[in-house]
Amino acid sequence: MRAILAIDQRQNCDVPVAHAIAWAARFGASLDLVTVSEDSGDSDHRDASFLTQETERRESALQGDLGRYLEAVPTPMRGDVHVLRGRVAPALIEFSAKWDLLVLATHGRQGLSRLFAGSVAESTIRSVSCPVLVTRTDGEPVPLDGPLKIVLPIDSEQPISDGIRTANSLLGPEHDYRALYAMPDIAAIDDMYGSWCEQRMGAATAAGGLPNIPRIVRAYRGNPGDDVANFAREIQAQLIVMPTHTRTAIGRLAFGSVAERVIRVAPCPVLVTR
Repeated sequence: MRAILAIDQRQNCDVPVAHAIAWAARFGASLDLVTVSEDSGDSDHRDASFLTQETERRESALQGDLGRYLEAVPTPMRGDVHVLRGRVAPALIEFSAKWDLLVLATHGRQGLSRLFAGSVAESTIRSVSCPVLVTRTDGEPVPLDGPLKIVLPIDSEQPISDGIRTANSLLGPEHDYRALYAMPDIAAIDDMYGSWCEQRMGAATAAGGLPNIPRIVRAYRGNPGDDVANFAREIQAQLIVMPTHTRTAIGRLAFGSVAERVIRVAPCPVLVTR
């Protein structure tokens, strides 16, 4: 497996690299580093050769910086460094097609770095063809061994096993998985609806290869992303795996308010699956 960490050179990246190394080790992946050079040079200069020299100088400096960060990656899993040109989202979307996992880092309460903030991150996460791991760097890196507590949000209206199967494939079945469906509060008064949700979730977890994991149905008010994050906080989860290939409930909003909200407020990393 090949993973790549997108780096914002305008911020210190020692901690994001450390977190990416730990997760790459968990996934059994090699780790490459990439950044995007958006600056096109001083537009007041008309000399094309000058602009070319400035671009080459800048990209050489960026490669040197990436190389120093890469030295922290253990040799058996150490990949290469890459400097892309252009706008951040299109460049990352095209380039990440060569990898099995794209890693983006958040900086605690500051959220995603300036390079990957707002619509850039949303566009990138929505459009890349590989899974995206959004890490948090305001805590310790994930432990290198032992079972993890992992939340699996599921759309019970149209439950599919893609996210569950991806988590099982990447991390194995030995972890403490919890399947979660956050249903509208108005539906919580109907016990039969809750039972129906739980049964359909059971079918999805079985199809994903994790038939015996706990299944939790919870009612929410407002954005279900808040309840997903709150549940992860309550059980001290170390990862949330968000599915994307559904059309109703959580799935319908996966690249709108729900996933965006989960990434913003989750107390742990979020893996967005394909």
